[in-house]
Amino acid sequence: MSEVPLRQGSLRERKRAATIDEIKSVALGQLAADSGQMTLRGVAREVGMTVQSLYHYFPSRDDLITALVADAHNALADAVQAAGQASRTLAAGERFVQVALAYRQWAVDHRARFLLIYGTPVPGYEAPREGLTTSAARRLGATFSDVIFGDWTATETAGIRTPHEHARLTAALTTAVELVSPGLPPTAFGLGIELWGRIHGLVMLEILGHLPWLGPAAAGANYRSVILRTAAELEHIRRHGTNSG
Repeated sequence: MSEVPLRQGSLRERKRAATIDEIKSVALGQLAADSGQMTLRGVAREVGMTVQSLYHYFPSRDDLITALVADAHNALADAVQAAGQASRTLAAGERFVQVALAYRQWAVDHRARFLLIYGTPVPGYEAPREGLTTSAARRLGATFSDVIFGDWTATETAGIRTPHEHARLTAALTTAVELVSPGLPPTAFGLGIELWGRIHGLVMLEILGHLPWLGPAAAGANYRSVILRTAAELEHIRRHGTNSG
């Protein structure tokens, strides 16, 4: 007979984890259905507990939203990281393509969670400074930077230049890169933001319904076409720097 794997945690801990998952699921559903109008009382009612009992899991509405946002950031980072690891043996350009495709697929499969991160802000909610949401967002940024520039040499990243030098932009990029991808030149980090903007912009247009005339299949084909072109541009920059035409 094969051994039955041991369950992680005590029965009480597993029940608590299951209850937290249910609370989060209900809260996310209410946020998605009611344009951000979610209350602890409404969540408690749907879960089947008193609001006083729910306070033992989440002391406030903002604590619950913070947990949902951090979870979404980390889940998206997991998907991007998994795609990067699975394609590590591929050429850099193809690896970028696979990661970009994974980003879109996660957004399509988890629309409500994606929009919780990047959609209209939840009314009355402000994420805590340097809290769970900040660290989760930085993790996603670091994962992207690693996929794009992880196998570039110092000479290659040094060849990236900003088309328009601006002191405040340079200062902002310098501060940001130390928090997200220490050691990467600020100009490379800026290029990474530009590339993410291309990926993210197309995904947002699609999941918000601004490209209905394409349909799902054509939208996916269009996205892949843009990503392939972007990957080719990235490879050109790697070989020749941004000062060449």
